[in-house]
Amino acid sequence: MIVAGHDTTANVLMFTLVLIGSYSKVQDRIFEELHNVFGEDDRDVTKQDLSRLEYLEAVLKESMRIYPIVPVTARKLDKNVKLKNYTLTAGRTCFVYIYGIHRHPLWGDDVEQFKPERWLDTATLPSCPTAFAAFNIGKRACIGKPFAFMSMKTTLAHVLRHYRIKADHTKMVVKIDVVLKPETGHHISIERRTR
Repeated sequence: MIVAGHDTTANVLMFTLVLIGSYSKVQDRIFEELHNVFGEDDRDVTKQDLSRLEYLEAVLKESMRIYPIVPVTARKLDKNVKLKNYTLTAGRTCFVYIYGIHRHPLWGDDVEQFKPERWLDTATLPSCPTAFAAFNIGKRACIGKPFAFMSMKTTLAHVLRHYRIKADHTKMVVKIDVVLKPETGHHISIERRTR
């Protein structure tokens, strides 16, 4: 569990940094939020700080929607499942394509766009509770979700207070290799911020 948690959070952070580096307005808004929480202080991140980093959490969720680290999951069916034109029979394995769920039209006309703001207003999110499945859904949902968010928000808070990121996600080619990984084009450059 520890190894799986480190590998997945590291990949989420990589994809998130590529997206942040691709959208300067998003990065500016994150830095503004960080400045509002920390000011000029270079102190560590507290639990109270994490709850105030709402936009940063929205950026992480939107990154995981665009690039779900586990893009496919499987379930063994314990009973028949009736779909519109087909019945999946008990005893078979069913694959759920999370990458596709995150790009379903229920997300709206801007489904292909990176828009962290969608997470700040519940009216702009799909009403279906399983439309976001980055941590899986149901009984098999990731038990490490709260820790993952704390860890990733803390890491990003430290990095983005000191560095400006540049990247271009449109050059990135991804592949499914158990988890979603970039195959090429994910170069990130960092530049120290001047105070």
